[in-house]
Amino acid sequence: MKKNIFVSFLVVNCLVFFTAGALAQERGGTLIFGNLVVTPGLTLQEVYDDNIYLGSGTNSTTESEESDWITHIVPGLMLDYSLHERGGIKLGYIGDYAYYKDENNNDWKNHKGVFGLNYKAPVGLIIGIDNLYTRAQDPYGSDNEYRLGVPQTERWHNDLKTRIGYELQNLFRIFAYYNYYKQKYDEDIDYSQNYDCNEVGAGIEKKILPLMWGFLRYFHGETDYYTRREGVTDSNDADFSYDSVKMGLAWDPGAKIEGELNFGYTWKKYDNNADVSDRQYDDQNTWIASTLLSYKPTVTTTLGLAITKAMRDSGANTTEYFDDTGISINLKQVVLSKISLLVGAAYSTHDYEDSIGREDDNYTARLGIKYLINEWLMAGADYTYREKDSNYGEFDYKDNKFMVTLGLTY
Repeated sequence: MKKNIFVSFLVVNCLVFFTAGALAQERGGTLIFGNLVVTPGLTLQEVYDDNIYLGSGTNSTTESEESDWITHIVPGLMLDYSLHERGGIKLGYIGDYAYYKDENNNDWKNHKGVFGLNYKAPVGLIIGIDNLYTRAQDPYGSDNEYRLGVPQTERWHNDLKTRIGYELQNLFRIFAYYNYYKQKYDEDIDYSQNYDCNEVGAGIEKKILPLMWGFLRYFHGETDYYTRREGVTDSNDADFSYDSVKMGLAWDPGAKIEGELNFGYTWKKYDNNADVSDRQYDDQNTWIASTLLSYKPTVTTTLGLAITKAMRDSGANTTEYFDDTGISINLKQVVLSKISLLVGAAYSTHDYEDSIGREDDNYTARLGIKYLINEWLMAGADYTYREKDSNYGEFDYKDNKFMVTLGLTY
């Protein structure tokens, strides 16, 4: 019965989007209502994964290397309301429904909602709001890799970033920031991952080139773990505060470079002296990075670069954390106008600061091809390789994924 419902769902959606695509060709490929642009989409993906639990046979999932076919249905809807030269408002949803062929008890679904507001008043006032809400069950874990490889790990998190500023004669900008981050897992099993974080900041930007700005920012934040279980209390949990200074370059829309070159330094101070097992918390100072750049030297070539450096805490009930340092490079090359070649590689190291001295090297490589059949229909194929090489063998894994994709956008 479940299979019949699934097949019917695919057939109906494909018919709807093929019909919509034909209409889109006649009307320019968009749904426009005055200042509002509506963009619905659907992606169908078939994946062969030779290690669905990311296991080596002895890791914490207690699963050996198992392979399976996974079907992904990814619906999406984006609403984009233009404020013309003053900015815009965006509201969107993207889902990911994963169905395993053999291990169907692992089926999971993710939901993401996005909201964005960017507004610039004639008098120089600047307002920005960005919010990302995620409700997830996938086995790929959070930033700290908690329960990595374990399907149906239910969690949600919300990231809110706001800013208000003022531009002076198109040469200087000053900003005040308020950010709020919240994460929530199952309290009975994963209580140690529940936290919220409040962050305030201030920044100044100076124009260096017509579309390039240099910036300096300061942030103060406080992270609070709020679930109390198994002896974890306010007096021994991993609550902490931090101060960060960041500097770098940013580009306005229209520049060949998009994103930010962003490096800095952070000072982290724990609220308590020891955890529930009487292990001592140690305050930390280190450099940080959150650089994400996209460079388009020609109309057919796009290069991507990401550099990260952050401290990842393991949870409320332990002093364990690791330094996460990584870099990734991606290339998109358009060939014959409708075919794009996608190549990427990434490396990161996780250096754990605990009694066992664990160190992980993480590698990722990707090779893909995308064919734009027309303005509303895309087909593609992709191969991704992932490997974790740890000095503790139970955390090692290798994973190969082969994917074929059909994407429709009205």
